[in-house]
Amino acid sequence: MLRIAICDDDRSDRERICGFVSEYLKGKEIRAEVKVFDHPDKLIQDCETFRPQIYLLDIVMPMVTGIQAARELRWNQPDAQIIFATSESSYALESFDVNPINYILKPVAKDKLFSTLDLALTRIETDDGKSVTVKIKGGMCSLRLDDIMYIDYRNHVVSYHMADGEVVSTPTLRIGFMEYMDENHSGQDFIRCHESISVNLTAIDKLTKTDITLRSKEVVPVSKSRYAEVADRYMDYRLE
Repeated sequence: MLRIAICDDDRSDRERICGFVSEYLKGKEIRAEVKVFDHPDKLIQDCETFRPQIYLLDIVMPMVTGIQAARELRWNQPDAQIIFATSESSYALESFDVNPINYILKPVAKDKLFSTLDLALTRIETDDGKSVTVKIKGGMCSLRLDDIMYIDYRNHVVSYHMADGEVVSTPTLRIGFMEYMDENHSGQDFIRCHESISVNLTAIDKLTKTDITLRSKEVVPVSKSRYAEVADRYMDYRLE
């Protein structure tokens, strides 16, 4: 499902943008979860787990500007689509260091916002389609890759731990964890941090020599023998 975050400290502007977004989604028949914020601190905190694909941000806000918030959000979500809406045209040049897809002056015009949302959707279509199909008891289950925090292996069962706390498990397997990962996740999305645990690189919030804190706030161990490889892969991901 599409996820959108709107942040503006001005109530009337916030309601105007939110109304336009609702109209756009209804007209396009798009199912989406939209969260509205009146302060950037709350936005940054909640979006560590909410992880919107589209952000609509005011620039001039108390304490933290929209550009500063966008820099913080970019660290965890390099592929997010950022749209700035502001009454101050002087920020246009500064805003482009966080690679927004548009900079809209207030009062936001509906047609301008709609065309920008069209562009945002074309850019996230491929990313939103990244999913894996997992064999479970009684059938198959499709999991969105970005929602998988980590995968572990216990008693010949592989379990997918999701951002919302759900755990999706396979039937009992006849193969080991390494073979399962090679057959089902041969790409660069996951890295083994322990003999029986692989983490999603996009889910890592903090890495130390002994453990990993995920954006779901769960903590998983890092074995001494695997730390160097995990650190290298994580830095490569961050610098891409």
